[in-house]
Amino acid sequence: MIKKLIKNLNYSFQELIITSLIILTIILIAFNQSKFKSTNEYKGMQLHQGGFYIGKILSTPTLVFDKTQKLEFKKLNKYIISKKLSKNGFPFIIYTSKNEESTQYIIAIPIENCNEIDLPLKFVCNYFPKQDVLTVVHEGYLNDRNEAWEILDKEITKQNKKIFNAPFEVFWKGLEQSRDSTAWITGLYYPIK
Repeated sequence: MIKKLIKNLNYSFQELIITSLIILTIILIAFNQSKFKSTNEYKGMQLHQGGFYIGKILSTPTLVFDKTQKLEFKKLNKYIISKKLSKNGFPFIIYTSKNEESTQYIIAIPIENCNEIDLPLKFVCNYFPKQDVLTVVHEGYLNDRNEAWEILDKEITKQNKKIFNAPFEVFWKGLEQSRDSTAWITGLYYPIK
C-alpha cells in the first residue's frame, strides 16, 4: 500500500512539473511578444501602378473586421484557383467607408485580366487606376496599424493634399508568406491630387 502511495505521489509530482513548465513557457512567449512594437515608416508620395483585380464587396462590423477579411481572402483565393485565374500581385483592401461601428470595403487580388469571368453575387472584376499615393509601410501586427493611418491623416493635412479615390492597403507580406505576425508588412495608401 505504501508503495502504491509513493507511486501515485511521484505521478502527481510529474504532472505538477510538466504543467508548471507548460505555464512558464506560455508566460515567456507572451512576455516576448509584448516587447514587440510594430513600426510605421512614412515613404512620401509614390506612384501606384494599378491593374486588374478580382474582389468581393463586403460590409463588416469593425470589431470583427480583421477576422472576417482573413476568412474572405481565403474564400476569394479558392474562387481564383477554381476558375484557374492567374494572380498578378499581392492581396489588398479598398476601403469605401469606415467608422467605429462598421467597415465597407472590397477585398481584392490582382489578376491578369477580367475577360469573360462569370462572377458570383457581390464579386467585382475591375481595373484599379495608376495613381499618385501617400504611403506608409506598417511592419508587424495588423491589429495596431491605426497609427499608420493617423500618420497619413497628418501628412495629407500638412501637405494640403486631397484624397481623390478610396484609401487602400496592400499586404506585401502576410499570413500566406509567414505565420510570424511580427514580420508582416502592409503598405497603406491615400490616393491624392
